[in-house]
Amino acid sequence: MNFRSILFLVLVFAFTLTCRAEEKPSLRAAWQMPPVCDPLAAPRIKDLKEELRQTGYRLVIAIHPDKPPSPKGEYLPRDLYVINADGTGLKQLTDTPDGEERTPRVSPDGKWFTYNYGDMLVDVKTLKTRRHDGGYVWARDSRRTVSCEKGGIVYTDIETGKAGDPVPVKRRVDIVDLSADGRWFIFEIRNYLGAQYTIDFMPAEGGDIRKLPNHPVKAGECHPAFSPDGRWMCWNGGESLAVRRFDPSLPDGTDGNITTLPKEKIGQDPCGRWSHCGRYIAYVKIPHAGNWKVHSPLCIVRVADGETVTLSPPGWVGHHWDYDWLPPAEE
Repeated sequence: MNFRSILFLVLVFAFTLTCRAEEKPSLRAAWQMPPVCDPLAAPRIKDLKEELRQTGYRLVIAIHPDKPPSPKGEYLPRDLYVINADGTGLKQLTDTPDGEERTPRVSPDGKWFTYNYGDMLVDVKTLKTRRHDGGYVWARDSRRTVSCEKGGIVYTDIETGKAGDPVPVKRRVDIVDLSADGRWFIFEIRNYLGAQYTIDFMPAEGGDIRKLPNHPVKAGECHPAFSPDGRWMCWNGGESLAVRRFDPSLPDGTDGNITTLPKEKIGQDPCGRWSHCGRYIAYVKIPHAGNWKVHSPLCIVRVADGETVTLSPPGWVGHHWDYDWLPPAEE
């Protein structure tokens, strides 16, 4: 090999190294298990919609048809759709004019989702659907769902459909989420422990219910949800979406620091669902001058800076948790 050939190879090699050094890290969501969430991490791209596009995240949502309510004020039944997190690629999954699909809930590993409060089970990859008749909340192993029944906490296996023996609890509550370590349920109770609205939690093996401290605004609190890693929670703080750390080892379960997202951007009574990385929260925006009974557009907020995007699918997304995050489609 002569000198010119060697020089050419050296230049090619140097150029390749330079190009690789200039390559930007991929933002594609990895959906790693166990999850690692960093809600306050700095934005990676100023344009939130472009950042969401690059993550590849999708959402499964329940939508009323884009028609006015009936003369009695009732909305037509919802169907399920999948939409990319940047608002593109809307795809209808169900078509049941005489039925109702709502409250999809994705398993921690992103491989399944239920809807109709756990009645139906869907394989995310194949979209094959079957009856489940289980719970609305997922166990951390993604193999069982869980609900709080009259006899206690009941886990139902998604393969066999068999329900386990109830775990006794001191009070039946409407659990809405389970921490990533499987140790804590979170929920809301009205008129409890001297407060009109409380966000509460209790051990998964039963035990005393513990009340989280109220938001300073004290304007009514509800709709709590754990981040996928269980280290954070969001909830309706009364006038906007609020975020705080969750640490059951502390006397009141939190360090007291609260991030309240800009209420003029978020609107009233938000029901938040976290992305797997914890950077984003999906919610339905209800203007403060509006009515929570009016179904409104689905939005996503970036926790770190409060930037939002509106997905604006046709029709109206249901209000209470009629949406959840899905992994990126397989390439």
